[in-house]
Amino acid sequence: MKIIKKIRNLHWAAMLISLFSASTMATNFNYTNLEIGFTGNPSGLSATGRVVFMDGAHFVVNGSSQFEGDWIASGGAGFHAPINGFVDIHGDARIYTVKFPQDDKHDFGELAYGVNVGVRAWILPQIEANASVGQVAFDSDDTRSIVEIGGRFHSTEALSVGATYRANGLYKEQFYFNVRFEF
Repeated sequence: MKIIKKIRNLHWAAMLISLFSASTMATNFNYTNLEIGFTGNPSGLSATGRVVFMDGAHFVVNGSSQFEGDWIASGGAGFHAPINGFVDIHGDARIYTVKFPQDDKHDFGELAYGVNVGVRAWILPQIEANASVGQVAFDSDDTRSIVEIGGRFHSTEALSVGATYRANGLYKEQFYFNVRFEF
């Protein structure tokens, strides 16, 4: 009876390790890509690039503007790992430079730092659901939250289109529509 209990415990331990170990499986999504998109209300353009530099880690750069004398530019490094065969967890830490519309005090924008964490999941063979949360801090008195919920249709392995609802403190709530090119 003791041998059966030990085997059962080893079985459960091995199953949990294989379920949550990033080393046992590759990520479910590609993290080397270029994404170009536009926002609605207020309208603007955005571009994001990611490059994997080692297993489970990538660099990220982003730029966006509403073309009203404003911009958000950021760059940093992130991680990505599978949770199971359908879901990845990802996140990053970035340095930001932000210039808001009608901000006459900062000619070159305000510096900030931010962290984000999110999940990506296959809900159908070509359809992905994603969500992320994070914060951007300008100083101890000015921290802004970022929440994004969206979906993506992967038409091929190299091309996908997405729609995201953004509720963030950098710009007001808006929808973001984009095209992503996978490399």
